[in-house]
Amino acid sequence: MKKFLLLSLLSFFILNQPLHAQENSKKKATEAADYNPLFVPFDLLIFRPLGLAATVAGTAIFVAMSPITALSSIAPPHDAFERVADVFIVVPATYTFLRPMGKVLCPGDCRPEDIK
Repeated sequence: MKKFLLLSLLSFFILNQPLHAQENSKKKATEAADYNPLFVPFDLLIFRPLGLAATVAGTAIFVAMSPITALSSIAPPHDAFERVADVFIVVPATYTFLRPMGKVLCPGDCRPEDIK
């Protein structure tokens, strides 16, 4: 019985390795497709400053819209401030400060939990 259990575990691990290798190669291929070394100078000189400007402008718009947001947050689900801050501040700040250099687009919706 021990030999059968040992043999079945050993065959499982040996046969399971090619599946993990294929999965890792697919992940590396998609990660390599996202990174573009020619995009790095444009990212550094154009897109990061534009992202910083969008973050500052979004913060100003958020502060200006706070009274309207307060009125809209009276009705349930009471999450208007979080949603407005997410759109105007969090997304541009994540694109500017958390996105890796040379990545053209953020994964997902460019939320902090999407960046890895």
